[in-house]
Amino acid sequence: MMKSFKDIAYQILKEKGQPLHSKEITKIALNREWLNTAGKTPEATMNAQLIVDINTKKDKSRFIKTAPSTFSLNPEFKEPIRKEQKAKDVEKIYKISKGISSRQKGNIAEARIAELIALYGDTSLSCYKPISDDEGIDLIVKEKGSLKTMYIQIKSRFGYNPDEIFTATAKALSVVDHYSMAMVFCYFDTEQGDLWDYLWFVAAPDFVKMANKLQGGKMFGFVAGRKKKESNKWDQYLIDKRDLANAIIGQMSRI
Repeated sequence: MMKSFKDIAYQILKEKGQPLHSKEITKIALNREWLNTAGKTPEATMNAQLIVDINTKKDKSRFIKTAPSTFSLNPEFKEPIRKEQKAKDVEKIYKISKGISSRQKGNIAEARIAELIALYGDTSLSCYKPISDDEGIDLIVKEKGSLKTMYIQIKSRFGYNPDEIFTATAKALSVVDHYSMAMVFCYFDTEQGDLWDYLWFVAAPDFVKMANKLQGGKMFGFVAGRKKKESNKWDQYLIDKRDLANAIIGQMSRI
């Protein structure tokens, strides 16, 4: 994850290949969730940092100013080749064991989801895994001190490519059109060795309504990307994995 405003601006300008206003650079960075700032005017911070960099470094700056608050890359700037960049070409790609089964992968993802639900939340939640194979229910979640219960079906995918499209299917008979049930779609990043920072949490009634109907309605299809797009209908359900417990608590209020 890139950290500084200048590094973020450099990456965006390099990708776009044309001058951009500081507000546009900031907008792109915020949409991609590259900026973590508590400031109320990040576009002003972006503009100020780029101007200071140009005024301080002169022709050695990575940036040039082409118009008021509008910046482009300095054509005279030569990006240094760093040791870590050289090493990146031969960086090891971690691959999961060939012998691991789909069921084992599912169990690993389900255990991690249960941990997140237990660890985070404004109130305490307890997770239970059905002893018998109850198809469609992977976790049972109960709010402590209450009889309200949620039934969670979890669909996971394993990989290391951030551009990979997430696809999953669910049997229509396994999804109950009621707010006591929800779907969780999570991506296990094998390079990071953990679930991706975000996951999709979808109330069962919403999933039934919005999912692609396959095989004459016998199957539901879910297709989403790990990069937010306005055309992606599932983006509204994409949440930080640490917000899952509170999302469940919120849905419990609808039961």
